[in-house]
Amino acid sequence: MINFKSIKLLASISFMLCLLLTSCEWKEYDVNVDNIENVSFSQDILPIFNQSCNTIGCHSNAGVAPNLSPENAFQDLRNKNMIDLDNPINSILYKRMIDVQKPMPVTGLLSEKIQKTILVWIEEGAKDN
Repeated sequence: MINFKSIKLLASISFMLCLLLTSCEWKEYDVNVDNIENVSFSQDILPIFNQSCNTIGCHSNAGVAPNLSPENAFQDLRNKNMIDLDNPINSILYKRMIDVQKPMPVTGLLSEKIQKTILVWIEEGAKDN
């Protein structure tokens, strides 16, 4: 006989699993620049993180490092050495985004334009602007 506690536990686990699997969703975010230059962290990079990275269960306050929530993203990227200003293409942040074996976000690679925007931001000094 199945008791109420077992049903409640199973329902809770099922709910958490569904939440985790549906929360890390990839959506296309179109960066509004024709020529990718003068990339702004607040205007160009944070919207990408907000759309594709810092959802519940992913790179948020209670999620997986780095914390890419608006209030923590810049400092956490710096503190966790995710940005290599001397060799931007080797930045951990960029390398994880273009990794076809283990893409970030996990649901698939971001567009080439978004990847390029983040690379240009790093190449321009990864400023908190």
